[in-house]
Amino acid sequence: MPEFDPEPSAAALAEEQAAWTESEDTRRRIQSVVTGLQEPAPVTAIADRAACSANAARKHLQEFASLGVVHQVDDPAGTRYVRNEAYIRWQRANKLATTNTAEELLATLAELEDRDEQFQAQFDEPTPETAELSEELTHAELEERIEALSEWETVRTAIDRHKEAVRISRRTDDRLTA
Repeated sequence: MPEFDPEPSAAALAEEQAAWTESEDTRRRIQSVVTGLQEPAPVTAIADRAACSANAARKHLQEFASLGVVHQVDDPAGTRYVRNEAYIRWQRANKLATTNTAEELLATLAELEDRDEQFQAQFDEPTPETAELSEELTHAELEERIEALSEWETVRTAIDRHKEAVRISRRTDDRLTA
């Protein structure tokens, strides 16, 4: 049985990048790269990841900055770009709003809010951030508590996303009926 190698070979990576550059245009590749950025990156690094020239990357990054998709960070090290978290949150909420009815969104929101209330009762705290991890817990109990807190944080993120999706859906409905 072959051993599992967690890092793909250089040939496999080159083949995947070649397929990506053939199937996606430069603008889309740059957008994919920047929406995955967690930390500011210079144009050259983004261009390298998107398999394009620095000039092409710069042109599209300036456009994405003007649209609010990315933030431009200017400092002594040079100009760098990072994804706009508010845009990413809006994009996810907008996808929910366009793939679900307002009634579906509200039903899911009610379920999520019920789950949030269950977590509040379980931990006797208003938010996961205020819940404490006792030193008296066993390793298994601590792991279980951390997992529950992580799930609670996920529920709260989903609540925020669904509330925004409901707002988007209602604004869309208002414009369509006006």
